[in-house]
Amino acid sequence: MLEQAADFYDEEMARWVEWFVKLFEPILMTVIGVLIGFIVMLMYLPIFELASSIQ
Repeated sequence: MLEQAADFYDEEMARWVEWFVKLFEPILMTVIGVLIGFIVMLMYLPIFELASSIQ
């Protein structure tokens, strides 16, 4: 009986972890993409300002 309870809770925990990963992965990828985009923008902004001041 305890083995059945342990199996039930193992399966339930595996389902919960799988659900969490499916939810968290796109959120994490979006945050990383926004962070990298922000860093790239900060790197290019001085170059564009310098180019506009030359003209």
